[in-house]
Amino acid sequence: MLHKSFPKPGTPEFELFDRNQQASPLLRLPSELRNQIYELVLDVGQINVCFKKWEHRARTRSNGQRYYETIAGGFCCRILSRDQNPWREVKQAPGTTTAGPSLPLPPPPPPRRGLKLLSPVCRQLYHETALLPFRLNAWSFESLHVMDRFVMKEKRLALPHRRAIRLLYSQTVLPAAVEKYLGGLEVIVLETGLTMVKQASSEQGPESARRQVVAWNVYHRKWK
Repeated sequence: MLHKSFPKPGTPEFELFDRNQQASPLLRLPSELRNQIYELVLDVGQINVCFKKWEHRARTRSNGQRYYETIAGGFCCRILSRDQNPWREVKQAPGTTTAGPSLPLPPPPPPRRGLKLLSPVCRQLYHETALLPFRLNAWSFESLHVMDRFVMKEKRLALPHRRAIRLLYSQTVLPAAVEKYLGGLEVIVLETGLTMVKQASSEQGPESARRQVVAWNVYHRKWK
């Protein structure tokens, strides 16, 4: 609801909203400059969604008493470079090669944890930046199972968020249900490097009605 509307005049929320616009050095800037700042902060390359299992580790206190420490798990994200294959470091150890000993494979850049968001700061920053991490970055998932659980089963993405994703890295061709559920995808890059680019056009249908036709152009790219 914060993304759909601004507060009504005369309410305490509107007074705070108006005061932020007048007092904040950031919000006083023209929208063109604000958008450039937002991109510098939120365009991080690739957001890779992972799942960490819950752990129960046996520990011993100083008095010799044994107990179990619970380490919370759940979904988390890490930041990778935009052109990094998110599955290469799992299947292939750094320094190995796929084309003989003369062509060593460099280790991938180390991932960074988390993403600094602007949307929780105030209502206007939420309105202006809530969708940008989804629209500006490539998205990938640790595995097909994690993607299915995060996107389809637990539905962790609200409709505006999932429709804002433009670039997705996937281990296989997406099932039709997942592709339709995400909705806004423009480019899908498979683990093999095969790249699918959406091309939409309209054609004449029955009874002179126009209908939209979606096709995917395919070419091959190289991972870094």
